[in-house]
Amino acid sequence: MPSIKQAIKTSDNTYEVNDAVVDIVNAPNDCDWSRWGMLDDRRSTRMYCFKQGTIDQLYQFIFDGTSYQFEENFTLTISGVGDDQNLKKIAMLSTPNFEEAVGVKDKELVGVEYETIEDAPLLPIPQNYHVYIQAADDQQFLYQFIWKEGSRNFKPNGITRDWFKLKDFPSDTDWDRWTMTYDSNHYQLSLPAYVYYAFKKDSNDEIYFGRYGARGDEEYEDDGTIKTYDVYSYNPEDQPIDVPGDQYYGQAKCGNIKIIGLANDFEVTDLSIVFDGIDTFMYLLTDKSE
Repeated sequence: MPSIKQAIKTSDNTYEVNDAVVDIVNAPNDCDWSRWGMLDDRRSTRMYCFKQGTIDQLYQFIFDGTSYQFEENFTLTISGVGDDQNLKKIAMLSTPNFEEAVGVKDKELVGVEYETIEDAPLLPIPQNYHVYIQAADDQQFLYQFIWKEGSRNFKPNGITRDWFKLKDFPSDTDWDRWTMTYDSNHYQLSLPAYVYYAFKKDSNDEIYFGRYGARGDEEYEDDGTIKTYDVYSYNPEDQPIDVPGDQYYGQAKCGNIKIIGLANDFEVTDLSIVFDGIDTFMYLLTDKSE
């Protein structure tokens, strides 16, 4: 079994490791923990890993308040994967489908705008789960697969398209240790809410990140107009102009993250980042013996 540490986002550029215990219960012997991901749909935090020896089968674990319980007799299938994809690693996230007020109460507003949790508004529940996989011949090219509620398949799909590119990340980016998240309660077309993260090579506590919606280099035609595809960029000059009133006004669109409080002997081999509607958590996995 892997060992996993949890850290919480304390600023745009820092995550602090806490004492939370991440227990995984009843995991099958054929779990492939080198290929895993996590997401939160406001009802529960979910953990996934590949079934060993497969290229398209995912096991699911659901957090019950104390541990991640394996969901028996249930697997998800990623349709359309093949030789074009690098299946050594995946990233996952969830997005709200509509601006619907259903599900979990927004505890962040209690004591600020509302007196009790009963008075607080409901957070939207994401209806789409996303899987991202690198291209086999280009680790800065990402394929997107989307699962929609009511099915057991992730399909090649995109709100706009089923692939994305990364731009201007440092030369020492560790493309084998990366993840993604969506950190907004707004509708899924809130482009800067999609975030790409990757470790700095040979580092256990420094991560590069870039938000989506930056200006790319590749052009396409849309109703006679030439446009450029949006990308995830580490270059601040590519990022959209900071507009007052925007939900990300004043926030960093790219930069470096520092992890605080991680033990020196904990060698991070993979990570996932999860937004639960209020807080953002980082999960750091090692498959090395402690």
